[in-house]
Amino acid sequence: MMATTNGKQPAHRPSRRQHIISAAVRVFGRNGFAETSVQDIADEAQVVPTAVYYHFAGKEELLELAMRRVFDQLNTVVETARPDTEPGDAEGLLRVIDAVWEWVEKNPDEARLYQVQIASANGNIKLLRDEFEQRHIQRAYDYLPESPTRSPRAAKARHASQALAVRTLISTTILVTALRTEGGPLSQLPSRSVQEAVRALALRIVAADQKADQKADQKVDQKVERKTESEATPA
Repeated sequence: MMATTNGKQPAHRPSRRQHIISAAVRVFGRNGFAETSVQDIADEAQVVPTAVYYHFAGKEELLELAMRRVFDQLNTVVETARPDTEPGDAEGLLRVIDAVWEWVEKNPDEARLYQVQIASANGNIKLLRDEFEQRHIQRAYDYLPESPTRSPRAAKARHASQALAVRTLISTTILVTALRTEGGPLSQLPSRSVQEAVRALALRIVAADQKADQKADQKVDQKVERKTESEATPA
């Protein structure tokens, strides 16, 4: 590998761009955006700062590209585990959980960056995050059972119930990922045990939504039955 006389890598090589983004992923994940300088990223990439500016406008652009990489990787992982053409059943849900779990273990730098930036995102990063979340929220609805509602009130209650189930499902996965990072409360537990617990919890969330739907249908049936009996009773 060619290097300059000061041991740094040359700025102009096309592959250097991805190399610098990889360095930015690691540094932003460790330090956060505010505590990271272009010099820090250059040092991590073993290039001079001018090499960073040769490819990028500054650390803002680097953070956006780093987060795009994370979101693109996660999108690919999830959609490979369960393509849109396949049904959103329990088996598909577990495949997605397992695939994301494997991605976290194989890509700790990207997973750490996701956790550091997801809550504090603003500007373009927030737009990317919102687009990413909406994409997977819509997919998560596939795991919930479809059932016709018999009144606008029931439809509204059904939507609220499903929205809560979907948000809980996604939030649980994100939270557990954060708790598993180095030094986190779950970092000392066997990975397989935590994974099995997440799988079981996800299935319970879906099952709970199904039970809520069944109870709602029962209430509607009871109301219809009472109304029918009332109308059939002579005045």
